[in-house]
Amino acid sequence: IASARNRERTCGWLARLYEIRARLMVEDVVRLMDHLHVRKAHVVGYSLGGMITLKLLTMHPERVSSAVLGRMGWLKADSPLQHFWEEIKGRRNTKVPAACVRGIAKLAVTEDQIKAVRVPVSIIIGERDPCRRLYVEPLLRVRPDWPEHVVQGAGHINCVTRPDFKAQLEAALDQSRRRPAR
Repeated sequence: IASARNRERTCGWLARLYEIRARLMVEDVVRLMDHLHVRKAHVVGYSLGGMITLKLLTMHPERVSSAVLGRMGWLKADSPLQHFWEEIKGRRNTKVPAACVRGIAKLAVTEDQIKAVRVPVSIIIGERDPCRRLYVEPLLRVRPDWPEHVVQGAGHINCVTRPDFKAQLEAALDQSRRRPAR
């Protein structure tokens, strides 16, 4: 499962040094796989982890057998959303420094990179999740062959708590194990 580094520890010292580069988050996944002696894996990323997973697919496609993007889709390179993440100032009542939030912009990928992905990818998203409109629908216009599994009544935060999310995840992983990569 792809996830962000420990936010409190990372955002405290690493953000000040590097502004959390996407390459570091993706390379964390690769280093973990190397440490565990896993050459290739079925990767599941949830929310920010979904962006990391998509970036992993473009940077290290040889390491991924299949992917599931949970609550997330595509942050398009050079899009208004990428520029938003580059310019965001951060919020006052949070422990997450603005540099960490701005680092999300570095997870953007191009349409050509999306089209080049040759492994099975599934998307699981809440019906009421705003990421569906912002990130998933644009992705599905480029990759209509990637199935979207919608968790009814779920939003961005509570999607993972729904039994249907677990069922959709298990089904996506089972199906990806059975179909060959393109």
